[in-house]
Amino acid sequence: MDRGTKIGVLTSVALAVAALVACGGGSAAAPTQPTPAPTTPPTPQPTPTPLLPAGLVCSPTPPPLLYLQLKIHSDDGGRYVLDSKPVVSNVDHYCDRVGFGDWKFCDTRAEGDPQRTACDYMAVGQADTGRWGPTWYYGTTLCTQATQCRLHPTNQFMAIAADNGTFNACAADSVPVDPRGARCGSIDIEY
Repeated sequence: MDRGTKIGVLTSVALAVAALVACGGGSAAAPTQPTPAPTTPPTPQPTPTPLLPAGLVCSPTPPPLLYLQLKIHSDDGGRYVLDSKPVVSNVDHYCDRVGFGDWKFCDTRAEGDPQRTACDYMAVGQADTGRWGPTWYYGTTLCTQATQCRLHPTNQFMAIAADNGTFNACAADSVPVDPRGARCGSIDIEY
């Protein structure tokens, strides 16, 4: 090989090594960092359905609460037993699907329906007591044994009014309420 050819070969080899180093190849180059995989934004999760007590089923589930309807259930010797029930909006023909017709609002289920208790539980949530049903108030004071309002011993949807005044029952903050509705229902008692 003549001197000009040797210089040409060496120049070509030098250029090839320089190109290899510039591209990140070869032993003289710093290791390249892997390109991070693109991240996918998290998929919004639906609001969790409250876990009902074992054995209770409510399908289809009730739409958002419209209001709690309160009434006097009975007069128990100078004190009134109050009762409450959730009333829900007719979303996606819910009222018709559970047997009420295509009304604007309805109960969660008809009286006597085997799913009524579970559906009422879902519509109202759990009270401050941990029992399923509304939290009861005498005015703005929680009902206790020491106030004019006592909780029913076995049914959180009921309370006992021991005096005149305004009694309120409120659904849990965790349950959805129709934008046109109210979380609490109210009744005025006069003996």
